[in-house]
Amino acid sequence: MREDLTSFQVLDKSAEILKVIAHPIRLAIIELLFKKGESSVTDIYQILEVEQSVASYHLKNLRMVNVVLSKREGTKIYYSIENKNVIEIFHHISNLGSN
Repeated sequence: MREDLTSFQVLDKSAEILKVIAHPIRLAIIELLFKKGESSVTDIYQILEVEQSVASYHLKNLRMVNVVLSKREGTKIYYSIENKNVIEIFHHISNLGSN
């Protein structure tokens, strides 16, 4: 019976990603990176109007589950969406909130 179901390993990883992105600031970061593309931490915290430490904390969490990718250029760190599937999830989640 179990052979036609998704493995618990895949479901566990999926649940971990959903738990991490289930925060308004993290969803806002995902939307910003989707719409604006690669952005620096400075751009992110200024656009979202949050403290730099708050943006960095949420970016670290998103990076830990491979939702975003970081790239250092000199003293700046740039972030982009690593897991493109998260964009589709974001669209579904934002539609839930608008109903």
